[in-house]
Parts: sequence; C-alpha cells; structure tokens
Amino acid sequence: MVEYLDQLIANLSLWWGLGLFFLAAALEYVVPPFPGDTITLLGGVYAVRGHHPWPLMFGVVVAGSVLGAFINYQVGHWLGARFEQHPGKPFFGITHAQLEGLQARMRRRGPWLLIINRFLPGIRGLIFVAAGAAHMPRVNALFFGMLSAMAHTALVLTLGATVGGNLDRLVELMNRYQRGALLLVGIALGVALIRVLLKRQARAT
Repeated sequence: MVEYLDQLIANLSLWWGLGLFFLAAALEYVVPPFPGDTITLLGGVYAVRGHHPWPLMFGVVVAGSVLGAFINYQVGHWLGARFEQHPGKPFFGITHAQLEGLQARMRRRGPWLLIINRFLPGIRGLIFVAAGAAHMPRVNALFFGMLSAMAHTALVLTLGATVGGNLDRLVELMNRYQRGALLLVGIALGVALIRVLLKRQARAT
C-alpha cells in the first residue's frame, strides 16, 4: 500500500499533494481505520526529498487533525444535546446515567486525554466525541488537540524523514510504531477495565 500511495502522491502537484495530506489527517479522526499515520510518514519522506517543504507539510497535517477533531467534537455535542432533549431515554444504547458518568470523567481527566489523544490510535476520535458530549469548552478542547497534533506530527514527520526515500524502511517503522501504540492503548484499557471490575466487586461485597 505504501508503494501505491508513493506513486499516487508523486503524480500530484504540490498543492494537491498537500491537500491529500490535509484530508488524510482529518479522515483519520472521522474514520479511524483510515491509514492517516502512514500517509503522514510519507510526508516526511517527501519533505526530505524536497518535493514538499517541511513547514508546509507540518502545517497542513496539524490543520487537518484539528479539523477532524472539530468534526468529532460537534458530533459529541449533538449527541449530548439529544440526551438533554430526551432525559431518561437511551440513545445509541447509552443511558443518561452513563452519559453523566462520562461527563464527570471528562471534567476530571479530559484535558490530559486531549493532550495525548493524537498518540492513541483507534480511540483518538472518540475522545473528542466524549469532550463534545461533556460540553467541554470547544476552544479549550481544540487547543489541547492542536498541541497534541503538533507534537505527534513532528514525531511522525521526523520518523518519515529518517528513512529518506527508503520505503521498505518506512513500512518497518510504521509497523513498529503502530504495534507499540496499540500495545500501550491495550494496556491502558486493560488497567481501566480491571479498576472498574474491582470497584463493582467492592460495591457488591
């Protein structure tokens, strides 16, 4: 797939290519299976080759990430409003009590989750949905999201730059990065699940 993407981007003009990177960064939030990180890594390769200026590449990827975060935030905000319009009625299988619990957790831990969201593949978009449902200030949520996107984009572009034009090395780095990130997310979710189960057991006894 990396070879195909490389050929596709190579045949695009500078601005169409930058537009593709912008769209990829946004879609990664809205459609989690979309391989946005892989495309961003290719951006590092193209920056090293001199095809796409590094500052422009950095800017469009961060902007795309913020747009994707904004869309997910608005979805969450809409869901929260639907709950308020129909109190006591489950929506998408979520009860009002569960929403209130989510809102309480986001008020306590929301800023930290938003700051690290870009490093959490698979669930990064859901964090902004939760922020919107919890009615966190939109400006604050997007500001923290922008900081996270800047740090992540700098890292991914640097990884892409380290391989130069070596696409095989790029695939290897991408696989290592994704495995490591998914492992950390899995560990965090496992710890959270164990804590929930222990609390329920304590209440039952």
